[in-house]
Amino acid sequence: MAWWFIAVCAVAAALTQGLVVPRLPQRPAADGDLPPRYDLMGRPLDIAAATSLAAAGAVLVALTAQNRWPLLVWWAYLAGGACLVWIDLRTTWLPRRLNTLVAMGMGLGAVVAAVGDPWLPAWSLAGAAVAYLVFLGVWRLTGAMGFGDVRLAALVGAVGASGGVQSWGAGLLCGTALGALWGVGHALLVRRRGGDSHFAYGPALWLGPVLASALSGWSP
Repeated sequence: MAWWFIAVCAVAAALTQGLVVPRLPQRPAADGDLPPRYDLMGRPLDIAAATSLAAAGAVLVALTAQNRWPLLVWWAYLAGGACLVWIDLRTTWLPRRLNTLVAMGMGLGAVVAAVGDPWLPAWSLAGAAVAYLVFLGVWRLTGAMGFGDVRLAALVGAVGASGGVQSWGAGLLCGTALGALWGVGHALLVRRRGGDSHFAYGPALWLGPVLASALSGWSP
Protein backbone atom coordinates (compact mmCIF):
# COMPACT_ATOMS: atom_id res chain seq x y z
CA MET A 1 0.00 0.00 0.00
CA ALA A 2 1.24 3.51 -0.82
CA TRP A 3 1.37 4.90 2.70
CA TRP A 4 3.04 8.06 1.46
CA PHE A 5 -0.03 8.72 -0.70
CA ILE A 6 -2.44 8.29 2.21
CA ALA A 7 -0.34 10.58 4.40
CA VAL A 8 -0.12 13.27 1.70
CA CYS A 9 -3.89 13.22 1.15
CA ALA A 10 -4.64 13.43 4.89
CA VAL A 11 -2.16 16.23 5.61
CA ALA A 12 -3.22 18.22 2.53
CA ALA A 13 -6.90 17.90 3.52
CA ALA A 14 -6.18 19.07 7.07
CA LEU A 15 -4.20 22.09 5.83
CA THR A 16 -6.84 22.95 3.25
CA GLN A 17 -9.72 22.78 5.70
CA GLY A 18 -7.85 24.60 8.43
CA LEU A 19 -6.08 27.30 6.43
CA VAL A 20 -7.66 27.67 2.99
CA VAL A 21 -11.39 27.20 3.65
CA PRO A 22 -11.65 29.95 6.33
CA ARG A 23 -10.14 32.39 3.81
CA LEU A 24 -12.55 31.67 0.96
CA PRO A 25 -14.30 34.83 -0.31
CA GLN A 26 -17.86 35.48 0.83
CA ARG A 27 -19.37 36.22 -2.56
CA PRO A 28 -23.16 36.08 -3.01
CA ALA A 29 -24.70 33.65 -5.49
CA ALA A 30 -26.37 34.73 -8.73
CA ASP A 31 -29.74 34.85 -6.96
CA GLY A 32 -28.31 37.08 -4.24
CA ASP A 33 -28.08 34.40 -1.53
CA LEU A 34 -25.11 34.86 0.76
CA PRO A 35 -22.71 31.93 1.12
CA PRO A 36 -22.14 30.25 4.48
CA ARG A 37 -19.54 31.47 6.94
CA TYR A 38 -16.45 29.77 5.58
CA ASP A 39 -14.40 31.50 8.25
CA LEU A 40 -16.15 29.30 10.82
CA MET A 41 -15.34 26.05 9.02
CA GLY A 42 -11.73 25.70 10.08
CA ARG A 43 -12.59 24.30 13.50
CA PRO A 44 -11.19 21.00 14.81
CA LEU A 45 -14.37 19.06 13.96
CA ASP A 46 -14.32 20.29 10.37
CA ILE A 47 -10.60 19.54 10.01
CA ALA A 48 -11.06 16.05 11.48
CA ALA A 49 -14.01 15.31 9.19
CA ALA A 50 -12.26 16.43 6.00
CA THR A 51 -9.06 14.64 6.96
CA SER A 52 -10.94 11.42 7.70
CA LEU A 53 -12.79 11.57 4.38
CA ALA A 54 -9.57 12.14 2.44
CA ALA A 55 -7.67 9.41 4.30
CA ALA A 56 -10.46 6.85 3.89
CA GLY A 57 -10.70 7.58 0.18
CA ALA A 58 -6.92 7.36 -0.17
CA VAL A 59 -6.86 3.95 1.51
CA LEU A 60 -9.48 2.56 -0.87
CA VAL A 61 -7.67 3.93 -3.91
CA ALA A 62 -4.22 2.84 -2.73
CA LEU A 63 -5.45 -0.72 -2.11
CA THR A 64 -6.21 -1.16 -5.81
CA ALA A 65 -3.43 0.98 -7.30
CA GLN A 66 -1.00 -0.80 -9.57
CA ASN A 67 -0.05 2.08 -11.84
CA ARG A 68 1.29 4.79 -9.50
CA TRP A 69 1.34 7.70 -11.92
CA PRO A 70 -2.39 8.56 -11.72
CA LEU A 71 -2.01 8.92 -7.96
CA LEU A 72 -0.53 12.31 -8.75
CA VAL A 73 -3.99 13.31 -9.99
CA TRP A 74 -5.86 11.53 -7.22
CA TRP A 75 -4.12 13.28 -4.31
CA ALA A 76 -5.64 16.72 -5.01
CA TYR A 77 -9.02 15.18 -5.83
CA LEU A 78 -9.13 13.36 -2.50
CA ALA A 79 -7.59 16.05 -0.32
CA GLY A 80 -9.27 19.15 -1.69
CA GLY A 81 -12.38 17.27 -2.77
CA ALA A 82 -12.94 16.02 0.77
CA CYS A 83 -13.05 19.63 1.95
CA LEU A 84 -15.41 20.56 -0.88
CA VAL A 85 -17.92 17.85 -0.13
CA TRP A 86 -17.72 18.38 3.63
CA ILE A 87 -18.74 21.99 3.04
CA ASP A 88 -21.48 20.79 0.71
CA LEU A 89 -22.70 18.28 3.27
CA ARG A 90 -22.98 20.97 5.90
CA THR A 91 -24.30 23.83 3.78
CA THR A 92 -25.28 22.55 0.27
CA TRP A 93 -22.69 25.00 -1.12
CA LEU A 94 -19.67 24.08 -3.27
CA PRO A 95 -17.33 27.11 -3.27
CA ARG A 96 -16.05 27.91 -6.75
CA ARG A 97 -12.65 29.15 -5.55
CA LEU A 98 -11.91 25.87 -3.79
CA ASN A 99 -13.11 23.87 -6.79
CA THR A 100 -10.67 25.84 -8.94
CA LEU A 101 -7.79 25.20 -6.53
CA VAL A 102 -8.51 21.47 -6.58
CA ALA A 103 -8.61 21.50 -10.39
CA MET A 104 -5.24 23.28 -10.46
CA GLY A 105 -3.72 20.70 -8.13
CA MET A 106 -5.05 17.87 -10.26
CA GLY A 107 -3.79 19.53 -13.42
CA LEU A 108 -0.32 19.98 -11.96
CA GLY A 109 -0.28 16.34 -10.91
CA ALA A 110 -1.33 15.24 -14.38
CA VAL A 111 1.48 17.24 -15.97
CA VAL A 112 4.06 15.67 -13.64
CA ALA A 113 2.58 12.21 -14.25
CA ALA A 114 3.21 12.68 -17.97
CA VAL A 115 6.82 11.72 -17.20
CA GLY A 116 5.66 8.14 -16.76
CA ASP A 117 2.40 8.22 -18.75
CA PRO A 118 2.52 10.78 -21.57
CA TRP A 119 -1.17 10.35 -22.45
CA LEU A 120 -2.50 10.83 -18.93
CA PRO A 121 -2.94 14.65 -19.10
CA ALA A 122 -4.89 14.37 -22.35
CA TRP A 123 -7.14 11.63 -20.98
CA SER A 124 -7.84 13.60 -17.81
CA LEU A 125 -8.59 16.79 -19.70
CA ALA A 126 -10.92 15.00 -22.10
CA GLY A 127 -12.67 13.22 -19.23
CA ALA A 128 -13.17 16.50 -17.39
CA ALA A 129 -14.56 18.24 -20.47
CA VAL A 130 -17.04 15.50 -21.38
CA ALA A 131 -18.28 15.10 -17.79
CA TYR A 132 -18.70 18.87 -17.49
CA LEU A 133 -20.71 19.05 -20.70
CA VAL A 134 -22.93 16.12 -19.72
CA PHE A 135 -23.76 17.61 -16.33
CA LEU A 136 -24.13 21.06 -17.82
CA GLY A 137 -26.82 19.63 -20.10
CA VAL A 138 -28.57 17.97 -17.17
CA TRP A 139 -28.41 21.21 -15.19
CA ARG A 140 -29.90 23.24 -18.02
CA LEU A 141 -32.64 20.75 -18.83
CA THR A 142 -33.75 19.74 -15.35
CA GLY A 143 -32.42 22.23 -12.81
CA ALA A 144 -32.21 19.26 -10.46
CA MET A 145 -28.76 20.19 -9.18
CA GLY A 146 -26.72 23.25 -8.46
CA PHE A 147 -24.05 24.57 -10.80
CA GLY A 148 -21.44 23.69 -8.20
CA ASP A 149 -22.21 20.05 -8.96
CA VAL A 150 -21.48 20.72 -12.64
CA ARG A 151 -18.04 22.07 -11.73
CA LEU A 152 -17.46 19.13 -9.40
CA ALA A 153 -18.39 16.72 -12.21
CA ALA A 154 -15.40 18.00 -14.18
CA LEU A 155 -13.11 16.91 -11.34
CA VAL A 156 -14.83 13.53 -11.19
CA GLY A 157 -14.37 13.09 -14.93
CA ALA A 158 -10.71 14.09 -14.79
CA VAL A 159 -9.75 11.66 -12.05
CA GLY A 160 -11.79 8.84 -13.56
CA ALA A 161 -10.32 9.30 -17.03
CA SER A 162 -6.80 9.11 -15.62
CA GLY A 163 -7.46 5.36 -15.53
CA GLY A 164 -9.04 5.16 -18.99
CA VAL A 165 -12.48 5.22 -20.54
CA GLN A 166 -13.86 2.33 -18.50
CA SER A 167 -12.87 3.85 -15.16
CA TRP A 168 -14.29 7.21 -16.29
CA GLY A 169 -17.67 5.64 -16.97
CA ALA A 170 -17.63 3.56 -13.80
CA GLY A 171 -16.85 6.58 -11.64
CA LEU A 172 -19.66 8.68 -13.07
CA LEU A 173 -22.10 5.77 -12.95
CA CYS A 174 -21.35 5.04 -9.30
CA GLY A 175 -21.57 8.72 -8.41
CA THR A 176 -24.92 9.26 -10.09
CA ALA A 177 -26.29 6.02 -8.62
CA LEU A 178 -25.25 7.05 -5.12
CA GLY A 179 -26.75 10.48 -5.71
CA ALA A 180 -30.05 8.97 -6.81
CA LEU A 181 -30.22 6.75 -3.74
CA TRP A 182 -29.28 9.68 -1.53
CA GLY A 183 -31.96 11.83 -3.14
CA VAL A 184 -34.68 9.20 -2.69
CA GLY A 185 -33.74 8.72 0.95
CA HIS A 186 -33.72 12.47 1.55
CA ALA A 187 -37.11 12.90 -0.13
CA LEU A 188 -38.64 10.20 2.04
CA LEU A 189 -37.18 11.78 5.15
CA VAL A 190 -38.53 15.22 4.17
CA ARG A 191 -41.96 13.72 3.49
CA ARG A 192 -42.01 12.10 6.92
CA ARG A 193 -40.41 14.81 9.03
CA GLY A 194 -40.54 17.93 6.89
CA GLY A 195 -37.64 20.25 6.23
CA ASP A 196 -35.68 21.62 3.29
CA SER A 197 -36.05 19.65 0.06
CA HIS A 198 -32.53 20.60 -1.05
CA PHE A 199 -29.77 18.11 -0.33
CA ALA A 200 -26.04 17.87 -0.91
CA TYR A 201 -25.45 15.93 -4.13
CA GLY A 202 -21.71 16.62 -4.18
CA PRO A 203 -20.59 13.96 -1.67
CA ALA A 204 -22.23 11.17 -3.66
CA LEU A 205 -20.73 12.43 -6.91
CA TRP A 206 -17.28 12.73 -5.35
CA LEU A 207 -17.48 9.22 -3.91
CA GLY A 208 -18.27 7.74 -7.33
CA PRO A 209 -14.70 7.12 -8.56
CA VAL A 210 -13.62 5.97 -5.09
CA LEU A 211 -16.47 3.47 -4.92
CA ALA A 212 -15.76 2.28 -8.46
CA SER A 213 -12.16 1.64 -7.44
CA ALA A 214 -13.16 -0.25 -4.31
CA LEU A 215 -15.84 -2.42 -5.95
CA SER A 216 -14.15 -3.38 -9.16
CA GLY A 217 -10.53 -3.47 -8.14
CA TRP A 218 -9.94 -0.84 -10.78
CA SER A 219 -6.35 0.28 -10.87
CA PRO A 220 -6.30 4.12 -11.09
